[in-house]
Amino acid sequence: MELTNIKGMKVSEAFLVNTKNFDTIINALATYDADDIVIDSDLLERLGYSDPNDLLVIRLLKDLNIINNDGKPSTHFKEFQNPETTNLALAKGLTTAYEDIFNNYPKLYQSKPDEINNAFLEVFKNHKTELIIKYISNTFYKMVNYVGVSTITKALNEDTDEDSQPVESEAAVLTQNGSYRTKNLPSGETIGKSDVEDIINRLAGSHNTIEANIPKEGKADSISEQTETPTPAQSVSENQEDPEPFEESSEKKEKDDTKDSNSQNIDDKNPIDLNIPLNETERTEISTKNSTSKQKFVQKALLRKSDLLFKMKRWEQLIPTLEEIINRYDTKKYPTLKKEVSKTIMRRAISLLKLNRNEKALPALDQVINRFKDSDNPELYNQASHAMLHKVQLLEKTGNSKELLPLYNTIVNRLNDSSEIQMLEKLDDIYLKRFDLILESNNEDEILDASSKLIDRFKGSGKHTDYIQKAMIKRAEMLDNMNRDEEALKAYNQFLGMFG
Repeated sequence: MELTNIKGMKVSEAFLVNTKNFDTIINALATYDADDIVIDSDLLERLGYSDPNDLLVIRLLKDLNIINNDGKPSTHFKEFQNPETTNLALAKGLTTAYEDIFNNYPKLYQSKPDEINNAFLEVFKNHKTELIIKYISNTFYKMVNYVGVSTITKALNEDTDEDSQPVESEAAVLTQNGSYRTKNLPSGETIGKSDVEDIINRLAGSHNTIEANIPKEGKADSISEQTETPTPAQSVSENQEDPEPFEESSEKKEKDDTKDSNSQNIDDKNPIDLNIPLNETERTEISTKNSTSKQKFVQKALLRKSDLLFKMKRWEQLIPTLEEIINRYDTKKYPTLKKEVSKTIMRRAISLLKLNRNEKALPALDQVINRFKDSDNPELYNQASHAMLHKVQLLEKTGNSKELLPLYNTIVNRLNDSSEIQMLEKLDDIYLKRFDLILESNNEDEILDASSKLIDRFKGSGKHTDYIQKAMIKRAEMLDNMNRDEEALKAYNQFLGMFG
């Protein structure tokens, strides 16, 4: 149901009381495969989401034109279930469900939560309670963070440019008869599906001969090696944007300031509970300047094959193709392919996670982290952060505390000022687990520092009261043990003043 009469505004009234399970529900529905699908409360309950708050997602999807009033596919459903366009479908739905928000507050989706809430308070004044308005604005903010600001910008630009003609890709295009057509073949000749493999097999020999004469320095030897961090101009913009979410991935990604890409949620079979997008992908556009004709077609065939396998979610087949792209082109000899190589590195991590190959996924995540952790490109920097969160989840499963604590510390320092809801939720959890881990160390200085940081984060929030109590007592005890009597007395008084 959409609001249409308040101040002449068309704004969705749908809301979630909390957004804790939003990411996982969207991922589950976007990857759910069934004939004659109907998204309703029965389906959500079968997927494990029976909480009344979780069921509110259905109304939200109706307002976003993902499903109709009967729960059947609507305008944006096909894009919603394509892993490369899930976030774009949600972004398009946002721009229509909150049409007059975007018309009257054009930059609101780029604003902070309190600014968004103030705008919704103005819209719903005297018609909704402040609590309900807060739920509505928080839901809007959550969806914006999930699909990403750049993806919403792309959806808005598409709305204003509907009459523009699509630009034909340099890569092979699938035709109606099941063949691939490329502009570089004469008279619109086509390449059959099997010919993609044939091109690779027939040309690989000559390509390998060429590569045999190329000096080997600069070529990546293994997945665990640290690779050169690409500059924003050279690297793929892999969105999440969120962020979703490692994206959407990872698209949340975008071509600097002129092009945005769509997002990809990484949790196909829910291999891990963290559902932040790693990689947002876009159709491969490759530059072939200074390449031989044979090299050009090998590049196109490999990269397009990767796109198709990723789109079809054939992770088992995709991984060897990704490895081949990395082995061939992750070198200084191919600077024009750095964007594609970066995207490939992210896709490899996604594929291994989807197949639950955790031992191989860890070094794949490490390469994403090492490659983008210091990037000047905010989107790529964000991908490294998402990869760190995924790595945490895997390490927690193995109980590897030796690696976990340094990673917890890095994430706390890196994300402490983040404004993304999904990031903040994960960060809160890391603060608590980090505190428990440090308590086991019996290091007084570390316990004192961890206690103080936990108190500062949650004091006055109304959350995790049991942890605040424990941290305040531990802080007082540590100060007492260090003979810092005045500070210890003050710490005990603070505890008694709050809980006594």
